Amino acid sequence: MVSINNFEKYNKFMRLLLLSVALGGFTDLYDTAIVGGASLTLIKSLNLTSAEFGLFGASTFIGGAVGAFSFGLISDKIGRKRTFVITLLIFIVSELLISAVTNFAELLALRLLVGFGIGADYPPALTMLSEYSSKAERGKYLIKFLIVFSLGGMLSYFVATALLPFGLLQWRLLFLTGAIPPIIALSLRRKLPESPRWYATKGMIDKAKSAMEEMGLIPDISQFTKREQEIVDSKLFRIFLPLLISIFFVNMLLNLPLSGLVALNPILLSALKIPANLDLIFSGLAFLGSQSIGAVLAYPLYDKVGRINMLLIGSAITGGSLITMSFLASPSYASYLIVLLAVAGVFASFYLPVIYSLSTEIFPTKIRGTSQGMGILAIRIAGIIGIFGGSFITAAYGTHGLLLVYGIINFIAFLIALFTLHGKIRVEGRELEDISDEIVDKGEYKENVEEESLKNDDKKRGN
Repeated sequence: MVSINNFEKYNKFMRLLLLSVALGGFTDLYDTAIVGGASLTLIKSLNLTSAEFGLFGASTFIGGAVGAFSFGLISDKIGRKRTFVITLLIFIVSELLISAVTNFAELLALRLLVGFGIGADYPPALTMLSEYSSKAERGKYLIKFLIVFSLGGMLSYFVATALLPFGLLQWRLLFLTGAIPPIIALSLRRKLPESPRWYATKGMIDKAKSAMEEMGLIPDISQFTKREQEIVDSKLFRIFLPLLISIFFVNMLLNLPLSGLVALNPILLSALKIPANLDLIFSGLAFLGSQSIGAVLAYPLYDKVGRINMLLIGSAITGGSLITMSFLASPSYASYLIVLLAVAGVFASFYLPVIYSLSTEIFPTKIRGTSQGMGILAIRIAGIIGIFGGSFITAAYGTHGLLLVYGIINFIAFLIALFTLHGKIRVEGRELEDISDEIVDKGEYKENVEEESLKNDDKKRGN
């Protein structure tokens, strides 16, 4: 068990860590929402075609997919702190340069780098938050992360609206503001020590103890050097592969409707005949604002109800809301649609912290960053499909078809989670090592049973 020696020092450290990590998530949603907020002035300023603007929007997710996977691996090799300092530097430089681009080629290249930087940030950042949090508070810290995360998208729309009087300069100023949160986060992250758990897996025992003392913990690393140290990485991946596959598809399917709704919100607003001058405000409040409310409601339930149960409740109600909206997709039902969209946003917050952080809780330290990278890769792939696939569905079947497909996708994710994750793992109030050790024990037992069965079959054939 990880024991706290100095509560004042530990709580101060955790506030610093939470703010530095949450600002990364805030930056992600703020920057993603910029695409919609800057669309009118950006398209006019650079004379972009619809195809070019669509590719620009998707490029964030394309870069993010590459960044999440590659830096997930890298964070397991060189450490959490180094990695999530590098990722923010990439994002900050690219975001500042975007404000000065003069053509589509420059815009696309830099947008890919922006996506790469923010996608690469999640594996080390959320992994570090989980590894530093006490077992009693880990769930609450992950929900607090989501609350700050959701505020980023909402604020982006308000800033975009406030900058509209600047005309064609609006989009350039908007991207400049996008660099402010990560600059603050970078200054905070430089003060943090490396994860003691990562140090311990690399045999750097003295550094692990020093990091624990720095954050107010008793420097006992025995918990960090348990079962996983005895097992080679290839065997760990083999044991955890079924969970990795399940989480990958659940993450991808649940994030696909969310990404599509954010990116294609102007189409939905147009179908509802929302006045153009209210588009951005509506976008910020109706869906992303309700996510903030949902995160607050989820805060006291996350540990009591359980991660997977929260995911099941959230995905079912969000899916039901979207399907109901599909049958009311008409301007005459605009008020009902707004309420249903808000309900979807509230209950999406029940599963968002799960899909973003579950991998950091169930996978062992040696492969935690890589596994988290795979989970974020799934989310980024969902963003790509959500934009291109959503545009195709809307063109072919209208807003009704888009909402119906998104609702069905949510229910497919619900079924996968119900049959592959529910009742299989329990993470609430447990040390990370206890969670992964239990899975390893079950995996080794299954492998031993299978090996014994094969031996018996060979004996029977021999006889």
